[in-house]
Amino acid sequence: MIYLFLNLFLALAWMLLNGSYNVTDFVLGFIVGFLALALSQPFGLKTSYFKRFRAGLNLLLFFLYEMFVSVIRVTWDVITPTHLSDPDIVYVPLDVSTDLEITLLANMVSLTPGSLSLDVSSDRKHLIVHAMFAPDHEKVSRDIKQGLEKRILEMTRG
Repeated sequence: MIYLFLNLFLALAWMLLNGSYNVTDFVLGFIVGFLALALSQPFGLKTSYFKRFRAGLNLLLFFLYEMFVSVIRVTWDVITPTHLSDPDIVYVPLDVSTDLEITLLANMVSLTPGSLSLDVSSDRKHLIVHAMFAPDHEKVSRDIKQGLEKRILEMTRG
């Protein structure tokens, strides 16, 4: 966690040194700070910051890919005369356990077109999802678990 604060501090310092206070300079300062911290890591404490950061980028890219594919799939179903959708309610068993992990998974599922998180079971063992394309419940559950949930666990648990 300290590496994140150091990285943010270095990004702000970069902006102050350049005298330019915009998003581009902050991102550039963040990248320069990240590289500086990565180079200095062998001299300090070992940290999971870089592994988690990489996992977070992986999660973001996977989510954007899933969103793109879902948008195309839902759009195609809407504009074609024959409907391919087979909506149903699916209970997805959860490996995520903390409030942050469950919330992140539920929100990412809801943000993906064609699926909506309805609820979490009272024992917090299942996420209840309405899927627009759910002819096979196991496939929907497997896709969520091996996709978003796996990457969320990699990011949060390092």
